[in-house]
Amino acid sequence: MTSEQRPRIAWALGGGGARGFAHLGVLKVLEEENIPVDALAGTSMGAVMAVLFAAGTDLKYLSSLATSISWEKFVDLRFPRYGLVEGKRITPLLRLLTKGKKLEELDIPVRVIATDLLTGEEVIFEQGDTELAVRASISIPGIFTPVLHGDKVFVDGGVVAGVPVAAAREMGMDLVIGVNVASEYDAVAPKNLFEVLYRTVDIMTKRLDQIQTKEADLVITPDVGKVGTVHFQRAEECIEKGEIATREALPKIRKLIEEFQQKGEKQVEFGA
Repeated sequence: MTSEQRPRIAWALGGGGARGFAHLGVLKVLEEENIPVDALAGTSMGAVMAVLFAAGTDLKYLSSLATSISWEKFVDLRFPRYGLVEGKRITPLLRLLTKGKKLEELDIPVRVIATDLLTGEEVIFEQGDTELAVRASISIPGIFTPVLHGDKVFVDGGVVAGVPVAAAREMGMDLVIGVNVASEYDAVAPKNLFEVLYRTVDIMTKRLDQIQTKEADLVITPDVGKVGTVHFQRAEECIEKGEIATREALPKIRKLIEEFQQKGEKQVEFGA
C-alpha cells in the first residue's frame, strides 16, 4: 500500500490515567498490522503515549517499563495549595523517553491538549517544549498543581477534550480514529479525597467525550472502564485490553481505508 493509495490517518488518544496504558496495546497492534499512524493528538495520558510513540521510543520497552516501574516514586506530594502532587519528578522521565525532542522535532506530527484555567479555552500545543506540554496536559485539577507559563495557567486537557477528536481533525488528515479509555460509572462510594477528585473529573470528561467522539470516523474502546485512574499496577491488563480491542477493530479500520481508496479511484475515473 503506497502513501498515494491510502488515506492519512490521525489518531486521537484519550485521557484516563492508568487506563491510558491501553494505548500501548493499541499502538503495538497498529505497528504489527502496518496500519498508518500519520498524526497523533493526545489528552493527559493519551498525550504521554502520543509523544513517546512519536519520539520513536520502542513500544516493547515502554510496555516493560509500564509494568515494572514503581510509579509512586514519581508522586511528589506537597502542601495542597493548588494541588496535591507537584509533578516535577515526572518531567525528567519524559525528557529521557522523548530523547529531549521538541514537539516539532518528533517523528510524526503531534498535538497535545491542555486547558487554560483562566479563560476556560482549549490549548493545543504543536511546537516547543514537549515536557511542558505534557505536564500541562496531565494536570488533573486538585491532584496535580497547574502549570504556570507566561500569562497562562494550564490544567488537564480532559477538562475540555477527553478524546481530542476535534484537534486531530484540524491536523488535515483524511481519517480520524479515536481511542476512548474513559472509566465506567462506579456505584461504590469513594474512599478518599483522591477518588472523589478523580471520579468528578471522570464524570465530566465522559460527558464531553460523548460529544467529541461523534466526530470521529471510528472509535476504539478498550475494556478498561473498571480500572481506576490511579491503578497503575494494572498496566499489563490495560495494555492487553488495548491489543484485544484493536484486533477486534481491524476489519472496521481496513474497511475505512478500503472505502477511502475506492472513493479516490472513482474520483480519478470521473476526472478522466
